[in-house]
Amino acid sequence: MARSTTTSRSTSTTWKAVAATAAGVVLLGAGGATFAEWSDSEAAATDTAITAGVLDLAAGEGRWTNVVGTDVTAAVEDGSYLVVPGDALTYRETMTVDAQGDLLRGTVAHNLEGLTGDAELLSRLAASTTMTLNGTPVAGASTTVVADDELQDLDVAVTVAFDATTAGLVGQGQSVTLGGLDVTLTQARVAGE
Repeated sequence: MARSTTTSRSTSTTWKAVAATAAGVVLLGAGGATFAEWSDSEAAATDTAITAGVLDLAAGEGRWTNVVGTDVTAAVEDGSYLVVPGDALTYRETMTVDAQGDLLRGTVAHNLEGLTGDAELLSRLAASTTMTLNGTPVAGASTTVVADDELQDLDVAVTVAFDATTAGLVGQGQSVTLGGLDVTLTQARVAGE
């Protein structure tokens, strides 16, 4: 009995199609497809507020008084107040320190610019300064400021005293200029920096 060539061709073609399909499935499995793995995620540090602190020094209103405690601010400022031996002019001002911050430390310091002017009068005048922080006198020209939720008081004073032993005509009619008292507030480095 003779074998049909039509059946043989059909079977051969069928096997070729099956083999090609199997190869395609293998290729897809090897590189063309991705497989999911279980995973999970949670948000962290979402909507966290970061707020900066404050370090500020605000000036107040200063006043001048003479040796007997009289307010002579207007006369000193317009130049009409005339000092004499034994007198002393004192300028006082209360400044406000606003220091807020968890690791905040600062230093407040004052520097007297000094006197300039006629030599004779200069030789008979002495300028000095004082500073208190929250009612505590500061020794020297600076002190540490620690952050606080409340405003802090910084009292500064400059006194210019005329030597009571000045005699004759020494310094009469002469004038000097006080350069001023510079007060600075500076942040200190955070420990570990």
